[in-house]
Order: sequence, then C-alpha cells, then structure tokens
Amino acid sequence: MLSYRWHNVDCSGSINQRVGWVALFVSVILLSGCASLQPQDFKSSQTRFELDRYFTGHTRSWGVFENPDGSPRRYFTCDSYGKRDSVGDVILNQYFHFSDGKTQMRDWHIHRVDSSHWEATANDMIGVARGEGSGNAFYWEYTLTLDRKNPLASVHIRQWMYQAEGTDSLMTRLIITKLGVTVFEVSEVIHHA
Repeated sequence: MLSYRWHNVDCSGSINQRVGWVALFVSVILLSGCASLQPQDFKSSQTRFELDRYFTGHTRSWGVFENPDGSPRRYFTCDSYGKRDSVGDVILNQYFHFSDGKTQMRDWHIHRVDSSHWEATANDMIGVARGEGSGNAFYWEYTLTLDRKNPLASVHIRQWMYQAEGTDSLMTRLIITKLGVTVFEVSEVIHHA
C-alpha cells in the first residue's frame, strides 16, 4: 500500500479517507476560483479609465484568438470610431480585419448608468452588456450571436480591460464560452490612432 505525506497530512489511511482528502483539495481549488477579481480591486489606481472618454474618437487595436490550450488561432486588427449622440451616449463603430481575410463590423451603443456602471447593446449582441469600472480597470459580460437565425449559435463573453498606468494603452482580455465551456481566449492591445 502506498503512503504519502503532504504538509504533515497523512494520506495513508483507507480509500475513503484518501478520497476525502482529494475532495477537500478539489473543493479548496474550486472555492478559490470564486474569490476572483472585482473592479473595486483597482480603485486605488492612479489612472482612471473612463469607457466613454476612451472610446470617443479613433482607436486602433491588434489582437489574437487563442485556443483553450493557449495556441494562437487567428489574429486581427480593429479600427474603432466613437462619437457621442445627443444624450451623451457613445456610438462606437468597429471594423475588424482577420488574418484569414474575413472582415466584421460591430456597432455599439454604450450608455453610462452611473459613475461606475455601464450598459451597451450591439448589432450582433443578444440582450444587454452590463459592466462596471473602477480605477484603471473595467469588466463586463455579454452574449454575442454568430448567426441570428440559429439560437444555438451564440457565445458568452467575459471581458476585462486594463489601462496601463500613465498611458493611453489599453489591454483587454476576453474569455469566450459556449454552453459553459471555454472555446477561445482573446488578448488585445488598444491605443488611440
């Protein structure tokens, strides 16, 4: 019979005891994922990221889609043009160019709810994006459809944006899931053109 000692924990007991230790270890790992970052964790940052101000005007970005194993899938560039409408909301037009030759356009309507909360809609979005910003960070979630005629052709996106301290550079990280399974991760760097 194998016997293991891990940080003074004796795992040499019965199979039920060993299964119990494994279950405890897995529970701790899973619960630690629940203590994830929140926008308020960035409130002490000297830089203040303001979504509406940042995306008013022309911005340009470069990004990469990565498979769940981290290998690059396809690259893209994006030119975005934002302007304010008559009530102060931002209308943002994005033009994506992908490494496989495909193009895509996304039109956002971004509304500031209060000093730290935002809502948005887009031409390929299902429902409303809801986000929160604090300090140099911003987080939101939304669902995009890949085909309006197929209700199963949608993906859920969790997106973090971080403005580098003292610069106009913005790093964004997206986790794209389908039916709860990560299908892609996207890293993107944005700057004013």
